[in-house]
Amino acid sequence: MISYVKSAILLWLVLQVATTFAQDEPLPGQPQTTTAAIPMVEDEGSGDAFKRDTPRGSIHGFLEACEAFDFERAAKYLDLRNLPGEVASLGGPELARQFKHVLSRAVWLDDYTVSDDPEGLKGDGLPPYRDELVRIKTREGERVIWLQHVPRDDGELIWKISNRSVALFPELYDEYSYPPGVETVRGWFPEGASFLGLEAFKWFIVILLSLLVWPVFHVVGIALTRVFSSPSSSSFHVVRKIMTGPVVAIGVLLVIRATLLELGMGARAQEVAQSQTLITIVLVWALWSITNLLRNRQQEKLEALGRPGAAKLAQPIATFIKMLVLLLGLLFWLSNLGVNITTVLAGLGVGGLAVALALQKPLEDMMGALTIFSQATIRVGDFCRYGEITGVVEDIGLRTTRLRTLSNTLVSIPNSRIAYVEVENYTARSKIRYSPTLRLRYDTTPDQIREIRNNVLELLQASERVHDEPLRVRFTDFDSDAVLVKVNSYLQTVDFSESLEIGEALNLRIMEIVEAAGARFALPGRSLYLEGGAPAAAAVTSD
Repeated sequence: MISYVKSAILLWLVLQVATTFAQDEPLPGQPQTTTAAIPMVEDEGSGDAFKRDTPRGSIHGFLEACEAFDFERAAKYLDLRNLPGEVASLGGPELARQFKHVLSRAVWLDDYTVSDDPEGLKGDGLPPYRDELVRIKTREGERVIWLQHVPRDDGELIWKISNRSVALFPELYDEYSYPPGVETVRGWFPEGASFLGLEAFKWFIVILLSLLVWPVFHVVGIALTRVFSSPSSSSFHVVRKIMTGPVVAIGVLLVIRATLLELGMGARAQEVAQSQTLITIVLVWALWSITNLLRNRQQEKLEALGRPGAAKLAQPIATFIKMLVLLLGLLFWLSNLGVNITTVLAGLGVGGLAVALALQKPLEDMMGALTIFSQATIRVGDFCRYGEITGVVEDIGLRTTRLRTLSNTLVSIPNSRIAYVEVENYTARSKIRYSPTLRLRYDTTPDQIREIRNNVLELLQASERVHDEPLRVRFTDFDSDAVLVKVNSYLQTVDFSESLEIGEALNLRIMEIVEAAGARFALPGRSLYLEGGAPAAAAVTSD
């Protein structure tokens, strides 16, 4: 049910700005036309009540009257003198209606070639009383529509569409008339009913056609989903949303575009089309959907590589990309509306600088998080040491990393500090070192030391929990109160708790070896010697 509601909402948006996809390129089989620009702007300061002082003012007034379906007024812009009898019998309003229909189907108004000078366009090689309005290609060749300087009732010269061109209107109307089926639908609606410059019958055809092709494209989208993905894939639902969402919308828009090019659009509808509103909406929607798909796939790869922290970072990165796409789409739309985006970009630059200064520290922490996730120096669950702090990493956020210390307290450290300061990661060890130092009393004999050394070495070599290499047991040094036998070896484990268990068992066996050799461990203390006599009893003191 929800999907149908979404589809209905999207269809409504399509119909509101359906003219967006219309282009100046005719459909195959449709007569080729050239473009003539007629700006829909007010002509201030005109001395003629109908703004016919200039060619631009005259054609603007004609189109304005046609958009209001005021063909009585539109006829004021036609030179109806000396017309052939069959043409004159149609009357000015009907001829204006026919020409409005031809223009909507044959001309795209996007280049301003009509002069705003009362004397008309100079240097065009035409007589000073005549200006070219538009060229319309027909099956029999190109037809030129002229504007001509003609006298008003009071003798003042004004610009009208020449009677020579008006005489062509019935011929052009017959060529650009609709098929019988469209004419039948056209008769169902009042002629003056329109919205966004499109007549009601065109809206009806567009709506009906959209409702018919939408389910077809939806089925095609489902089929494409199976081509590019499979139900067993975790990203299957995202691919399906793309194929049944923006892809379907694009298909519907292409049908609407072709339909509107065939039906034709008036000047007002073409102005709406210039905003490219629907193209912007669909492109932003499609890019957002693709961003979601790439985010999900990247998260899957990172989690498969055992990097859940980096996978977590994919979400804010995707959000940033989507906001950037939205901003670019908004700027594109504003530019199409005629807004000077240079000023907007300058304002965004100043505002962005102020925001960057205000968020300097949070941004540093976020960059630190990016460094931690990309280099994977630490991960959630790792046992680490940061300065004097030792603990287990519980969470790596965008701003801070939290460690659970050995005393069960929680410490939050800014990511900007962790990213650029030494952090010792114990969990990253491939093996754990076992290196006790045996402090034996000074009265231990060399034979006892050799026995202890050999037995400890044999113990470690025989243990399955100790690596064979490197493995050393050596009498290394004389300390102030003991002789030192040092062990260097590595345990076959990376678990800290397990290493403590293995080390404990080895320590007990070493104590037994020392005791069996008749030696003793040295206690911290000092010995006093009397000159000329035997050494006094050692006074044992603690350090």
